[in-house]
Amino acid sequence: MSRPSLLAPSLFSSLALSLALGACGGGSDNLPPPPPPPPPPPAASALPVATAAPTAPAKPPAPPVTMTPGAASPDPTAPTPTVKLTAPTKDQVIAADKAAEFAVKLDVKNWPTATGSSHVHLILDNKPYKAIYDTKAPVKLGELAAGEALAEGLHVLVAFPSRANHESVKTKDALTIVPFWIGKKGEAAKDFTKKPMLIYSRPKGDYNGEMANHVLVDFQLANVTLAEGKEHVHVSVTGPGIDKPVEGHVEKFGPPLYLDNLQNGTYTLKVELMDGANKVIEGPWNSTTRTIKIDHEAAMDPAMQHGPTGAADAGAPKPAADAGTAKPAADAGAPKK
Repeated sequence: MSRPSLLAPSLFSSLALSLALGACGGGSDNLPPPPPPPPPPPAASALPVATAAPTAPAKPPAPPVTMTPGAASPDPTAPTPTVKLTAPTKDQVIAADKAAEFAVKLDVKNWPTATGSSHVHLILDNKPYKAIYDTKAPVKLGELAAGEALAEGLHVLVAFPSRANHESVKTKDALTIVPFWIGKKGEAAKDFTKKPMLIYSRPKGDYNGEMANHVLVDFQLANVTLAEGKEHVHVSVTGPGIDKPVEGHVEKFGPPLYLDNLQNGTYTLKVELMDGANKVIEGPWNSTTRTIKIDHEAAMDPAMQHGPTGAADAGAPKPAADAGTAKPAADAGAPKK
């Protein structure tokens, strides 16, 4: 009888140990494959990028305010316009208690008028003018007083034809000046209307929309002749966009001035009649200060939209750098010494 082999259990044990070692990582042939690598991070260009809001382009600076000569409208053809006052008459005395209701009457010849077209500027005591479109209709003195009481003493009425664009007509006999008295007559020496006299006309009031783009500066004169180095009219303008007053002077009566590039806001104009030494000539009307208001965004009042209608010469003149002798803003400075 043969004996069982003693090697069999030993071989079995070795095989079991080998399998166990393989299961515990002792061998490399039976390892599972490694896990896949993590996905790469997204490229930088794919990430959302915070961007700043686009900035508006810088607003260009406003052009400087200028005051330059314009071309005078042609004089009306003969027979030229004449304006007279039939009431009050020269040196008439009006009772103080009836002054406000006193009817001012005009006699206008050779100057057809119509609403929005040619008309007459009527001025009391250097106050802002009243535009008269119906020259046959009487106007009460109280309407010309700008809400002020009519004091006793000397008063002055001035009237002259105006084109549709408010440029005054400056031909002979176009301007009339009538001094009169309220309450009682005083000393004749107080009548300054026979001496050099400046009559302010434009600009006036509010300028809205397109009206603010090209603003007329115009005046009338009596008893004086302008000349280079002698009597002249000095104009000074201050307001928005003006660091130093815009100044100029007129040595030839006729061509108006024009203000351009005005910004929104209030401007102040001073218009003065000066002698050859640059001193204001004595007279209560010879240094006048007015304010105007500019609003480019406001709607323009259709009633104020005057243009080339009515009289043949009523159109607005085009600016001309070589007209007159007023100095442009760039080189105007103070009046010449």
